[in-house]
Amino acid sequence: MNYKIVFLDMDGTLYQTENDIIQQANLDAINELRKQGVLVCAATGRPLNQMKLILERIKFDYMVLINGGYVLDKEQRLLYENPLKSETTDEIVSWCNTNKSGLMFHFGDSSYIYNNFYPMYYFCRDHHVLDYLFYDENLSYHKRHNAYNAVLINKEKNKFYAFINSHDELRSDLIEISQDHFCFDIFNAGNDKSVGIEQILKKENLSWKDCVCFGDSTNDIQMLKKAGLGIAMGNANDYVKSFADKVTANVYDEGVAQGLKKAFDI
Repeated sequence: MNYKIVFLDMDGTLYQTENDIIQQANLDAINELRKQGVLVCAATGRPLNQMKLILERIKFDYMVLINGGYVLDKEQRLLYENPLKSETTDEIVSWCNTNKSGLMFHFGDSSYIYNNFYPMYYFCRDHHVLDYLFYDENLSYHKRHNAYNAVLINKEKNKFYAFINSHDELRSDLIEISQDHFCFDIFNAGNDKSVGIEQILKKENLSWKDCVCFGDSTNDIQMLKKAGLGIAMGNANDYVKSFADKVTANVYDEGVAQGLKKAFDI
């Protein structure tokens, strides 16, 4: 099969989050793909402002950001967006205030902490995503700008799940478990990386059978299932791997490079 486009998850797939490393073998394999005319795209939960360190090393043809809610072309022009409704963001803010939950919103090119500044700041610092991170003590930036997702830090996950289950328009991903908190992403229920990918496929007159997708987490499942070739990382859990066509090495062992070499014979 002559695949024409590749979608790469970032954290735990192409990018070693904890030490800011993209292995040279992965970069070399991506450069070889470009010589073959293959489009190379990011598909990540990160907003644009949290891509800075990665973009210093790779220029993508497209970026599916914020788990499909914000899609940019190679010139960082907006191709597609699916923001949270303003009344929904108001409810999230109110719930977090009542339940003393840490809160941050992603606005595409910036992120704003609303509550519990330091726990959220430390979370962003540890993930190397402090660029364009601001603090809004007035809790009002979302009233003037589109928020595409929320990040919550909460100690009582059952209360959080009760809130999410009472909002059919929302879905959540558990992204971190710490000794003293749980951290969640919140999105529109219909928001998914595969939805963002479909906007790109339509623009390029391609189909899912033309795609190779790499991922390691539950937010990658739909694109792994739909791709002509879905490749799970070796560090993915068995549940995620069950949706992939193939499993490559882990993020520390040049997993992306190994998978690309087999898929494209480079």
